[in-house]
Amino acid sequence: MTTSDQPGAPLGRRRFALVLCGTTAGMLLLDIHKVSIAIPSIERALAPGPVGVQLISACYVLCFAVTLVPAGRAGDQGRRLALTYAGLYLYLAASVLCAVATSAAVLIAGRAVLGVAAGMLMPQVMGLVQQMFPPAERGRAFGVYGMCVSLATALGPSLGGLLTTSPELGWRGVFMMNVPIGLALVVAAHAILPFAGGEQRRPRGVVDVDLAGLALGSGAVIALLTPFVFTTGKPGDVSARWGTLVVAGVLGVWFVRHSRRRAAAGHSVVVAAHLLRIPSFRAGVLISLTWFASGPGFVLGLTIYLQQAEGFSPFLAGLVMLPSSATSVVGAWAGGRLVARRGRVLTATGMALALGCMATTLLVIHLAPSWVLLWAIPLVQLPQGLGAGLVVSPNHSMTLSDVPPGEGSAASAIGQLGQRIANSVGVAVASMAYYTVVYGGGYSLVDAPAAVHLAGLDHAASVASAFLVIALAVAVADLRRQRRTRAGELVLAAAGSR
Repeated sequence: MTTSDQPGAPLGRRRFALVLCGTTAGMLLLDIHKVSIAIPSIERALAPGPVGVQLISACYVLCFAVTLVPAGRAGDQGRRLALTYAGLYLYLAASVLCAVATSAAVLIAGRAVLGVAAGMLMPQVMGLVQQMFPPAERGRAFGVYGMCVSLATALGPSLGGLLTTSPELGWRGVFMMNVPIGLALVVAAHAILPFAGGEQRRPRGVVDVDLAGLALGSGAVIALLTPFVFTTGKPGDVSARWGTLVVAGVLGVWFVRHSRRRAAAGHSVVVAAHLLRIPSFRAGVLISLTWFASGPGFVLGLTIYLQQAEGFSPFLAGLVMLPSSATSVVGAWAGGRLVARRGRVLTATGMALALGCMATTLLVIHLAPSWVLLWAIPLVQLPQGLGAGLVVSPNHSMTLSDVPPGEGSAASAIGQLGQRIANSVGVAVASMAYYTVVYGGGYSLVDAPAAVHLAGLDHAASVASAFLVIALAVAVADLRRQRRTRAGELVLAAAGSR
């Protein structure tokens, strides 16, 4: 029994812990997006080139994904608090390493370590929410969690952009902002979590982690991303790079067969097939795989375009995103309260809003003069943020709604694994679409004409829109499944009452 099951975990303390968990998750997710604000400055200072820029973005998300499952498994076996503390300390150290990096290689290494810290933390904070709140309270709890995530991601780009604009800090400001926030999270975690239901049973023996499966799955994802990361549009691109997609397929098949054999022998696996048999969990993961591939690529393209083509400062580029992120807080709050009644209708509505606003944003950029963009884009982004809140918070709740609390961290890790793989693929493909237009034309991000940047943004938006359309189709299909299931239950109940 966890302390959240006992009278010793008052609701007030659990609420403080919930805010802490949501804020921590928001900072981890923010690190996926906020680096895009600093990319032009990093290009000027460190000259990483298209491959280096891709790796600065991709290595964080990839290491995040690889660490999730073993960290989730260890958290479920009684090590949740220990991993939370260790992850926060590593997050601090990696942020300092990124902030003081003197070369692109050091920055990439720091981003990789930061990704490992994020992978350690994310399943723990989601598992803590699962552990501290019973099923009847979990929908609203994840609504508050989503609000905290949205608030952190709302304020982060503007603050990061402001720090990047500072002559003393420059691009290092987006990483330096992690340090005081990380210190505050460490202090709060030690002060709150042990008294709010964060304690567990003592660790149960050695953690059973499928290292071979983890290596196969990681290898498949790396092989999948490789051709996109190394596609620059320049004449020197090696055409054989696309052969790694075959390697990804082979490793993927090997991973599935290995997992089946290991599960049949009673051992843990990276992706637990029995959890994927839960319809609500399976649908949530599929939506994560598509929805989370759509956003980061478009944000990256829009942020670079506004700075390099329209002359916005990093602060203004971040400020343009603020209304969207702010309304996502409202969407997350509303989604948490309505998810029990509306379910997948919320996510489908949110996706339709996001798709329409993405198209409208591009239309405004193409047709409106530059001076209009500073107020027109934020105005268009308001309903997009609302839509995002209606997707993310309810999908968290619905994905974990039927998962046993004892497997909360493992299930959260699988869900987050799908999200981070989606982030990796979405950023890699959208970045490739943008960068091949720029670098393939013989330019760099800092000297390409505005028309070239606009063409790059169009390409990146096309990729993001394709992922979003697929996500919407998955949500609609799951909505139909839910309605068929309810109709069948009503028929059985009517037959039983006769």
